[in-house]
Amino acid sequence: MAFHYESVKDILVCPKCKGDLVYDENILVCVNPERRWCYPIVDDIPRLLIDEAEQLSSEAWGAIMKRHGRDPVTGQRSTESLE
Repeated sequence: MAFHYESVKDILVCPKCKGDLVYDENILVCVNPERRWCYPIVDDIPRLLIDEAEQLSSEAWGAIMKRHGRDPVTGQRSTESLE
């Protein structure tokens, strides 16, 4: 059974800060720029365990945010992606 992000994106949140998560290949990434946590997806199951979270570098986090139509500094949705 494959992980279907679109069907759960409105209910998934970062367990550390309750921020939104974006799906990037095999990880879920918190949009909070102060935290930058990412959580692995293993065997199509998101592991939203605080002990397994890793903090991304600012550069890696910003690149992921940009790929997903978010501001690479704030993590907020870019106005361009809302149109």
